[in-house]
Amino acid sequence: MATVASLWIGERLGMIEQASIRSFLKVGDRFVLYVYNPVAGVPDGVEVRDAQEVYPCHTIIRHKKTGSPALHSDLFRYALLAKTDYIWVDLDMIALRSFDFPSPWVFGLETEGEVNGAVLNMPKESKALQELLKFNERTVGLPPMMKGFQRVRYWFKSWGRGMTIDRWPWGSIGPRALSHYLHIHDEFKYAMPMSAFYAIPLHRAHEFVIPGKITLNDLPNDAWGVHLWAKELRQYLKQTGTDKVPEGSFLSIYLE
Repeated sequence: MATVASLWIGERLGMIEQASIRSFLKVGDRFVLYVYNPVAGVPDGVEVRDAQEVYPCHTIIRHKKTGSPALHSDLFRYALLAKTDYIWVDLDMIALRSFDFPSPWVFGLETEGEVNGAVLNMPKESKALQELLKFNERTVGLPPMMKGFQRVRYWFKSWGRGMTIDRWPWGSIGPRALSHYLHIHDEFKYAMPMSAFYAIPLHRAHEFVIPGKITLNDLPNDAWGVHLWAKELRQYLKQTGTDKVPEGSFLSIYLE
């Protein structure tokens, strides 16, 4: 049995988040959910804990442009790895088997050159993790992986002073920074193949709610889980004008 953990910022878990959690409980893993405020819709069997234990804060750090709390989630997951022995999972990851991995290095390729942090674990002595832990809500500068004209443009926009991280491009302290430091410190070699978590790419996210389109038999034998791409999936459901998941679709399996 493995212990996985995540963070929810909001008043209620949606059906995607509930499906994700249920999938882990179904395979026998322990699920720890961190929250800053009371959250409704948490499935039975989940251990709910105060997020202040991991990443103390007075306000949620959000992207200036979108208002998304993904920035806070990135900072939280790095702190989680440093302070606990839990494996981080995004709440749109479906577990296909127990996340009892043989290695302390757990992250998967989304593309050939970049990993995704939807499932993440690194040993506390990881140099890449130590670099990522330097980011915080007071960080000012330019993203370390930013190069060329874009870097020059951001430098001029900030009058040479750099910008606060809430104004950095999307993913700058998430997958981009993670991949950047893993490459620099020769830790990228531990990446699991795309089939481990991201066998279904983002552009196919809508297929998770189309009856019969994706089945368990369609997933690779070496898959540990499958990422649902919640943002895109929610947008698709909104476009179809329904908040119900069709019976016979992949997602419906985990809502039972």
